[in-house]
Amino acid sequence: MPRLSLILLLAALPACSRTDPHAGAKALIAAQCATCHVVPGVATARGLVGPPLAGFARRQTIAGRLPNTPANLRAFLIHPQSVQPGGAMPELGLSPAQAAMLADYLYTLDKP
Repeated sequence: MPRLSLILLLAALPACSRTDPHAGAKALIAAQCATCHVVPGVATARGLVGPPLAGFARRQTIAGRLPNTPANLRAFLIHPQSVQPGGAMPELGLSPAQAAMLADYLYTLDKP
């Protein structure tokens, strides 16, 4: 059932981007990332498993293993288990375009 919810959400994302360039990323974060992470601006974020996502651009590493670069973040979002096998970050089935959208947004969380 969570996979179906993600598919339905992703199908609606193109319509979101007309008014807010980050609307698609925000919707995906609220639906998926906020389950495990505290996310600035997402009231439902529980943050019980993963680290908070505020200040992401200032971090030195991704998953404590990769240098924090946009390319590494996109790769991690697409296949987190290949970076940290057995880690808490699940495979979400993101496409390269979705990973790029999320990565771009995560780097804006430091900006006012």
